This record gives sequence, C-alpha cells and structure tokens, in this order.
Amino acid sequence: MKPLSPICSVTTSTPVLSSRNLTLHFDQGRTKALNGVDIEIIEGEFVAVTGPSGCGKSSLLNLIGTLDQASSGELFFRQQPYSSMTDLSEFRREQVGFVFQSFHLIPTLTTLGNVLLPTVGRAGDHNATARATALLQQMGLESRLDHFPSQLSGGERQRVAIARALINDPTIILADEPTGSLDSENASHVLDVIANMRLRKSLTVVMVTHDPNVAARADREICMRDGKIVTDNGVNL
Repeated sequence: MKPLSPICSVTTSTPVLSSRNLTLHFDQGRTKALNGVDIEIIEGEFVAVTGPSGCGKSSLLNLIGTLDQASSGELFFRQQPYSSMTDLSEFRREQVGFVFQSFHLIPTLTTLGNVLLPTVGRAGDHNATARATALLQQMGLESRLDHFPSQLSGGERQRVAIARALINDPTIILADEPTGSLDSENASHVLDVIANMRLRKSLTVVMVTHDPNVAARADREICMRDGKIVTDNGVNL
C-alpha cells in the first residue's frame, strides 16, 4: 500500500452528531437495545464505541446511519433533528459511509464495480470512475481494479469496502467491527487506511469494536453496557 503523507487533524468544537435520550426497544418494549443515550460527537473526531456483545453498540450505529428508527428520543446532524429531514435515504447516501465486518461486496462485480455501486442512480455524476480509481490507488489496489472479491485477500476486500464507503464523499464513516475478521497484520493496515483517509478528507469516524488495541487508535473511547453509555474516555457517567 502506498504511504500517505501525514496531515494534521482538523477537528473543531462543532458537533456533527448528537442525540438526546435515544431509545430503541424491540418486542413491544420488552427488549431495550438502547435506553436513554445522550451523545455528542465533534466534527472530525475518531470515536471508538466499545462494550460487551449485546450492549447496544451496533444499534447506536444503525440509528446514526438511519438503518433503524429510534423508539423515542432524537438524533441531530449539525443540530438538525433527523425527524425534520424529508428524505433520510438521501441523507444516508450523501452524508454517511458504511464499513462492515463482513465486507458486503457483490461477488459478481469487480473491485472497481463494487466501489462504484453507491454512485448508481446519481444523476450527473460523471467523475465517479475517476474518483473510484483514485481512491483505490491511494489504498494500494491499483493492480486489483478488475479482480473479483474471491480473488482478493481479506485485507484487500476491506480496503475495497472502505473505498466504496468514501466514493460519495460522506461527512461520516460508520465502521462496525471493521477488523473483526482480519488477522493482526491486515487489521493494522485497515486501521491505517481509515486513520489516513479520515485526515485526508476531514471525516468523522464512529467505529464499533470489541478490541481494546483497535479502540486505542481512536481519539476517544465510549463504552456501553446494557443499552447505556457508562464511560466516555474513561470518565464514569
């Protein structure tokens, strides 16, 4: 992978994401995935969300990314309530990029085709192929453009997934256990990619992980338990 030149962090004091008393209940309220979550994430931050399985980490990510709808409470993007947005799918497409543990690449599409997938249907996007090619070059995958997922290593597949998440120039990257299925060497490479692309593109990154070594790469660690935030950067709440 080509080394990327270091760029200084561009974090500001402006919250890009926040929530107020956010809840997510299932089974007619019997199962509480989230139970009154208040959070504020500053523009440009790299935040790790940790905690035991079933504590609500992925549920929080899914609400931020509009893949699920809260039972009560409110989420805000740059102080605008999600509930006031007329088209959440457009918000998700334009502002959010997703990276998953299992990659979710389409096996019948090439590397380039997978990265271009989120641009399908975007009228007037004539530079998508050039952007995708440049992203893949930055990730050291310039020789893999015509390869299919089955021809790539796990680390390469995850880098393709990161490029796909970045193709529409989102504000926020939501990464759910992005290194969970990788060995330590590939995990380190993927984290390097996320960290460098975050700085290059002034991204806000929210990453769910159970690995303390992965969480240590973030600016800030939020720990959850039983659907609540219990510590924020080590401070008990």
